[in-house]
Order: sequence, then C-alpha cells, then structure tokens
Amino acid sequence: MEGKLILYIAMSLDGYIAGPDGGVRFLEETPGPSPDLGYEEFYGSLQAVIMGGTTYRQIKNELSPGKWPYEGMPCYVCTRRQGQNDPNARFTSLPPRRLLELVFKEHPGNIWLMGGGETVRRFMEENLIDLYYLYVMPTALGSGIPLFPPGFPKTGLRLERCGAIGEIAELVYRRQLPSA
Repeated sequence: MEGKLILYIAMSLDGYIAGPDGGVRFLEETPGPSPDLGYEEFYGSLQAVIMGGTTYRQIKNELSPGKWPYEGMPCYVCTRRQGQNDPNARFTSLPPRRLLELVFKEHPGNIWLMGGGETVRRFMEENLIDLYYLYVMPTALGSGIPLFPPGFPKTGLRLERCGAIGEIAELVYRRQLPSA
C-alpha cells in the first residue's frame, strides 16, 4: 500500500481549530453522546504523525499533561525551536517536502498531519496533503486560530464523501493532482 499524508482535524463551523486563547473546549461541547468519528480505525492505520510546534506544546502542556497520548507512534514536530529534548518527539525545521520524504522513508505508510494552521498551510503550499478529513463542529466561534490561515494557496480538491455523524458534519476530500 502506498502511504498518504492525511489531514484529520476538527474545526468550528466558521473554520477555527481553536478559540482565541488556543483552547479547544468547543470540541467537547457538542450536544448528545460523543459520536464515533472513526478515530481508532484511523489511528490504527498510521505509521507516523507530523504536527506543528504550537500543537505539540498544547498537547504536552494542556490537553494531556503528564501522559503523551501517542506513545510508541513516531512523532515529528515542525518547529524553529531546536534543541528540545523529548523521547516522544523528533523536532525538525526541514521544509515540508524534505520532511515528508524522510518520514515516508523511515515509516512507510499513512502519516497524520495533525496541525495547526500554519503547518497545514506550509504543506498545502507544496500540494503535499493527499486526503483531508474535516469534522465540522456545530459551533461558530467568531474568532480564534483558523485551520486555513491567510496566505494559503488555492487548492483544488475532489469530494470523496460527506455525511453527518450526530451533529457533526464529516467532509472527506482528495487532492487533485495538477494537470499535465
């Protein structure tokens, strides 16, 4: 099986992945029981994770302090802050294409591009994201950290499927390859 770079992420109805303070409480405020978004199956299909430095710090310090949630999964953190020491993560300032080539070589298979918005934009600039799994939460935040920050390139996508999981909209898009 050929590996893919997959963006799997939830956002507010108005396109934010976090509130103005960086918080993601809105993800847990959906009415009714927590729906199954297929996370366990998705996570089981992965060979590695790529995330930005802000996302890494949020996971490490706020969302899961004291216990790394991706134990045993190779994690690459895109950051300019070098010299950090964490046995659970590898810090890199490689450009997206070079990083992706390295990760695919070391861990053939699917790779999760976790976020945040600036990291997503950098991978979009080089048209490297194969699949976009977007979960739209039934909340409009009004402001915050956008999934697609200003300056991201026009990107052609093909809708693979859309549906509702409880009150959450699931959108799955596939990258369109440039015309020859």
